[in-house]
Amino acid sequence: MNRPIISVSRVGAAVLMAAGLALAAAPAAVADGDSKFNEQEFLKMTVDHHFGGVHMAEMCVEKATRADLKGLCSEIKDTQSREIATMRSWLKAWYSTDETPSVPHEATPMMHELSGLSGRAFDVKLSQHFAQHHREFLPEADECRKHAKHGELRALCDTMYKTQTEEIGKFEAVIAGKPITVDTGNGGLATAGSDSAGTGGAGWLAVGSVAAALGAAPLRRRLRRP
Repeated sequence: MNRPIISVSRVGAAVLMAAGLALAAAPAAVADGDSKFNEQEFLKMTVDHHFGGVHMAEMCVEKATRADLKGLCSEIKDTQSREIATMRSWLKAWYSTDETPSVPHEATPMMHELSGLSGRAFDVKLSQHFAQHHREFLPEADECRKHAKHGELRALCDTMYKTQTEEIGKFEAVIAGKPITVDTGNGGLATAGSDSAGTGGAGWLAVGSVAAALGAAPLRRRLRRP
């Protein structure tokens, strides 16, 4: 019996076709992500980082003297609380794990300092701490929006990057004694008048211990890419 002759070129074409189909069937999320970015570690770190921000915002809502600053802190409290819940749900769905929120122990001295202040001194110091808190997070959010594996997380990181950049500007305005306008919810706005007394806009530059108090170094170590 004569057996059919299969050319080498036809076999090669079939192998290439099969390989192409396998690549096409690969999950898009994996193809879009950067394997060097530790998505799970980022989510855990951000849950704790946000939790510290929520605690600071709660203290602000209770003690701030300016209506606009109280409104800004209320927005941050609500937004970051929702983001914590979202990121914990992703940890469970994507990695079968969770992160119980906790305030980094490095933040304890800063919280103690704020608890002993009142009036404009509190408003300025709280704004200094919050602005630096956001600044330390922006590089991580930027890396996440570029390299995270899941599109949902990249979108959230992009939103966090833009929102916190805007909030830094508002906190700097408070430090400088300038008014800001924030949405208080239910369609209302809160605006405070200018108050130039006390610490000026350059005051945050003198806060050398803020980054350490907020645990910036541990944050960097946890997210350092190999």
